[in-house]
Amino acid sequence: MPKEIKYGPIFLEAAIKKEWTDYNGHMNVAYYMILFDLALTNFLESLDLGLNYVREAEKSIFALENHVTYQHELKQGDPVCVHFQMLDVNSKFIHYFMRLFHKDMPVISATMEQISLHVNMKTRMPARFQKEKLNELLAVLKDHEKFEKPSEMGRSIAIRRPPIKNSSRS
Repeated sequence: MPKEIKYGPIFLEAAIKKEWTDYNGHMNVAYYMILFDLALTNFLESLDLGLNYVREAEKSIFALENHVTYQHELKQGDPVCVHFQMLDVNSKFIHYFMRLFHKDMPVISATMEQISLHVNMKTRMPARFQKEKLNELLAVLKDHEKFEKPSEMGRSIAIRRPPIKNSSRS
């Protein structure tokens, strides 16, 4: 299993279930998102930004945008873990990165970069974090600065093509 000091703390450990696999014999893409979402939920719960926060503060965290890379297939029974790394935060947004590893091999199976928005559940509009919560998130960000920035961070999606050579005609 990869070291926490390199990739961020682990917020989920699981094993790939049979019902998560598809006709290709590996985990279906939908379940990668479920694992990342469960890890995010565990991270939010660790800061008391989970279900109790939604009920008591009437605020929540909504996903705005994400980018997933699939790098190494996972099969039924494979043990996995998800590392969480905070990349940025401000009064309304959280930007983070997660890496899904096969627990027994130092191989990244998938990554997910996501930006989430803090929302008032009554109005369904963006809301600023209370000062105490923002300070907690900023402390996590400061702590996570020790981790190497992910090479996949900020990637765009496109078919990569070799450059076209200009041929001059006489």
